[in-house]
Amino acid sequence: MHIFIGGAYNGKHEYVINWLKEQDLFDVEWYIGQLPQNPTSETIVVSGLERVVKPLLEQDERKLATQITEQLQSFDKKHRVIIIATEMGRGIVPIDQHDRQLRDTCGRLYQQLFAVSEHVTRIWYGLAEKIK
Repeated sequence: MHIFIGGAYNGKHEYVINWLKEQDLFDVEWYIGQLPQNPTSETIVVSGLERVVKPLLEQDERKLATQITEQLQSFDKKHRVIIIATEMGRGIVPIDQHDRQLRDTCGRLYQQLFAVSEHVTRIWYGLAEKIK
């Protein structure tokens, strides 16, 4: 699993598109705002995890994070899994309770994903920085 993380509109998608071309990876399925169900391509790209998490905020955040992490890991056995994650907040605490809960739940999810991911790359305005 390879995670690309950065702020909103920091060039993550464009960077990943170019990175995939450089890696000669063309058999790619994109899942935006949803988790894969039955992918058939060699490589799957998942982005918009905050849209996956948002309607499920009533669930226990640690269990939800574990469930999503395990689901994505299960695909990692047969596919190259690329995740594009949006960093939420940059240390700023949202005023709205629902927005705080979304930020916190995504943060817990990202912690779990980072722990099991082989590679993590931060994208900052189109520039890449290897974290792991």
